[in-house]
Amino acid sequence: MNPPVPTRPFRLLVVDDMEAMRMALEDSLRLQGYEVVSAASGEEALELLRWQRFDLLLTDQAMPGLSGIELAETTARIHPDVPIVLLTGHSDVELAKASLQRGASDFVTKPVNIRELPIVIERNLTRRRLEVARLKEREAQVLFEAIKALASAVDAKDPYTARHSMRVTRLSMIVADAIGLTADEKYVLELSAWMHDVGKIGVPDSILTKASRLTPEEFEVMKAHAAKGGEIVGQIEELSQVADVIRHHHERLDGQGYPDGLRGEAIPLLSRIILIADSFEAMTSDRSYRRSTGRGHAFEELKMHSGDQFDPELVAAFISRIEALPDA
Repeated sequence: MNPPVPTRPFRLLVVDDMEAMRMALEDSLRLQGYEVVSAASGEEALELLRWQRFDLLLTDQAMPGLSGIELAETTARIHPDVPIVLLTGHSDVELAKASLQRGASDFVTKPVNIRELPIVIERNLTRRRLEVARLKEREAQVLFEAIKALASAVDAKDPYTARHSMRVTRLSMIVADAIGLTADEKYVLELSAWMHDVGKIGVPDSILTKASRLTPEEFEVMKAHAAKGGEIVGQIEELSQVADVIRHHHERLDGQGYPDGLRGEAIPLLSRIILIADSFEAMTSDRSYRRSTGRGHAFEELKMHSGDQFDPELVAAFISRIEALPDA
């Protein structure tokens, strides 16, 4: 299967504290057809990564403050699906190789050969594009069945949330159809929705099945499930994109979500879909500490929090489809 042809230019984030190098990289990569955003420091880059989505990070290794390796390590944790290419001096090659174990995908030694740089970039972008294709090979079905079994095991820990993952997946796929996601995007969404709560496998039953609202301390323990789920799934190389979606399915548009406080477009589209489906399913299902609020109230809650918690366009698409499905 050939990788899908992108419908937009790839967005690259270029980070270098030397203005001349940064501008040279920007100009060259734009001429190659990429959309380029630049930052003069690791700290500035990290802030951009919390606001916006990028297809690849290209960063200098040696920078004052937050180094390129530290930026790579943090980025790999926040966005496990984003390839990271380090620019390094000849004397730091061994350090650059070691950085591959800390999140970097590749490295290029200075002085940078501008003509060869796009080859490195395309190599890393192609690697990510092929992951979904690799998942769709015959072995993926076995993996998918194992994933569903694990999700069911998590749901089974709490009788009130039994079959929760299955319902969230169904609701998510209804949205996918409504907004016209590609077949590959739907496949990743389906996997992600099935596994979105897999991190709860590590949450104590006393918290997971508590018959009253959680204390602030207990809620902090519960919140860890998103990052933990991303870590569990991220152990499988082909599932890095799924891990990214799972990690961020509790982020909010206004940056008040968790675990990384991402905002707006920095939150993966598929995570934004799952958040709506997950919230709707939770509101319309009985819980140990409350009864279902009903579909009408759930719709109003989604509308009320559109723009701060939920993506307004996705909420509109979700409600228009679900209202027409009385059994959804």
